Amino acid sequence: MHELSPCTVRAADDDVTVVGFVRAFEGDTLTIGSEDLVRGLATGGDVTVQVLDEVRGECLYAGFVSRVAGDQVEIADVDLVATLQKREVARVRTSVPCRGVVTRPAEVFLEALDDGQVPHPGGEHDLDFTVLDISAHGMRVLARDTVPVGSVIRFEFPELDAPFLLAAVVVRGQESRTGMHYGCRFEGTTDREADALFAYVMRTQGAQRRERLRI
Repeated sequence: MHELSPCTVRAADDDVTVVGFVRAFEGDTLTIGSEDLVRGLATGGDVTVQVLDEVRGECLYAGFVSRVAGDQVEIADVDLVATLQKREVARVRTSVPCRGVVTRPAEVFLEALDDGQVPHPGGEHDLDFTVLDISAHGMRVLARDTVPVGSVIRFEFPELDAPFLLAAVVVRGQESRTGMHYGCRFEGTTDREADALFAYVMRTQGAQRRERLRI
């Protein structure tokens, strides 16, 4: 896990910093490599390690220095302190057509009944929309249909490697000349689904950067 991911090791007093990459993470021991000789870290000293992983985001670990040898340091008794969800804020612009099923909030369904309207059976209906941008945390879509805030859109995003059924809650809507723009937040997303979304974002950002360089 984390192999070759960039990382930063900081001593407990924050006076010593070593910048490197993860060589190995086995059991509760994290092995860090550096381009320079490791200096200033004492065996037995408490440290934190911040790892930037393309899939898992920024992971913060705590442990102690068990060995320092040249350009390598081993951190033992490693515990995960926090995961700073970079994957939830990394976002990419795209234009992917999708079809899903919208479940309207109960109050909207009841209002339609009170007004004498005939709501969609079960408060659900199909929705065609285009994903304008997406992250592991949410997305912005364009649709011609009106979708009330609080509705849940269930759909498969065709660009992922596996056919995950995602659920997105509509948190805001804004009218445009081409239709309605909706901001949505994913809910109930598993780690595997979030990892797949983040990997897609990073992969697409890289492809878009390469394309811009060719122009």
